[in-house]
Amino acid sequence: MTHSTPIAQRHFRRNWAAFYGDQVFFGLGLIFASTSTVLPAFAATLTDNKVLIGAVTAIWSGGWLLPQMFAAPFISQRARKYPVMIFGQLIGRPIILLFAVWVLAGGTRWPGVTLFFLLAALGWFVVTDSIVALAWFDMLGKSITPHARGRLVGMAQMTTGVLAVGAGALIQRLLGPNGPGYPLNYGIIFALAAGAFLISFGACLFNVEPPEAVDAERPTLRGYLPQLARLWRRDRVFAHLTIARLLTGAGALATAFYVVYATDVLRLPASAIGLFAGAATVGGALAGVGLGVVADRAGSHRVIQIAAGLEFLVPLTALLCHLGVFGSATTFVYPALYVLLGAFEASVMLGFFNFVLEIAPPGQRPIYIGLTNTISGLLVLMPLMGGWLLQNTSYPLLFTLTAAVTLAGAVVALRLPNPRKEQATGQLVEQSTGQLTNQPADDDPMPEPVDQVTN
Repeated sequence: MTHSTPIAQRHFRRNWAAFYGDQVFFGLGLIFASTSTVLPAFAATLTDNKVLIGAVTAIWSGGWLLPQMFAAPFISQRARKYPVMIFGQLIGRPIILLFAVWVLAGGTRWPGVTLFFLLAALGWFVVTDSIVALAWFDMLGKSITPHARGRLVGMAQMTTGVLAVGAGALIQRLLGPNGPGYPLNYGIIFALAAGAFLISFGACLFNVEPPEAVDAERPTLRGYLPQLARLWRRDRVFAHLTIARLLTGAGALATAFYVVYATDVLRLPASAIGLFAGAATVGGALAGVGLGVVADRAGSHRVIQIAAGLEFLVPLTALLCHLGVFGSATTFVYPALYVLLGAFEASVMLGFFNFVLEIAPPGQRPIYIGLTNTISGLLVLMPLMGGWLLQNTSYPLLFTLTAAVTLAGAVVALRLPNPRKEQATGQLVEQSTGQLTNQPADDDPMPEPVDQVTN
């Protein structure tokens, strides 16, 4: 196993601390630049078009998922992923600071230009970070053992949750009546996001990459796309996981519009956005603590099953609030929606990505992660579809449809196997059912790995 190499053992604590610091401050940055609270709310100050508001979430999802289809074959062939991780952050992270400066300088006097800048900046940030993520996940997989990964992610999310209490209160203060006023309040929030991302980048600099075998033959995009179909056909567990990911991820139909619903329909003040942001990250922290233990002791498949149930409860809660089930307590219950949403979002790494890291053969992690995100790139359409649906129908229909699809995802997730137990027997899925293991089929060989390359 790659994590038992001398370099991995010697630098385990250093890498653990580097990944921990990176996750904590990257998570903090995402509180100040949240695609479920702050950014849609800011976009709503620039336009009334629900499709354009939904584009904030769509660009985030698509920009993070789709580029990996092109990058994964090439990154997987590189013996060292560290340079890719660092360079991607160097060219991508500063755009958030530039946008903060634009807002602070009064760029919102031109709403259309500012909206375009917002979408372009978000797109550039997330596209570059998607490349970073491929290298990051591969380094995580070969530096940190599966059991330690659960504790690492859980502790990082718990720490971010503690910081989120202060971050949410600060956002609430900035957007409240006693804050600096629009647009300075949002400009400060974006500047805080940029600062957190910079500290996250600083933590990444301390990583030491262990060596690992790579394929001798350089993959091509032309050969990569058919490989997706072969992997889907041969690895039934991977296919099952992807279906569950798509169905639960369809919750993005409504994600960007919960905050708009709160301010437009429930008439909650703009300062409530800070409460929602804090609630989402507290939910993530609670999930990090609880689901981190579940990941270590029961396996990543249990995390996915719990997460799928949480995602179903999000639109269900919104629908019940709209139907008046909670009466006058609605304004107190509604923030719980963001606790659930934050818990689900935090569980994606603990559950889905950890599951992929466990089933992927050594040297093939970027391919598996890239294929997972390539297929999940279909989710980019969900916020746009949700915006169109809301523009032409109503909130109840949007919430009902979202609840139905995510419920289907929860049902599918219940059938996921425990990858650790299956790997212990040497097979991921029983051959007798026509399902293949992690290893390539004899009639469809993959390149053999070359000898390990040292740093």
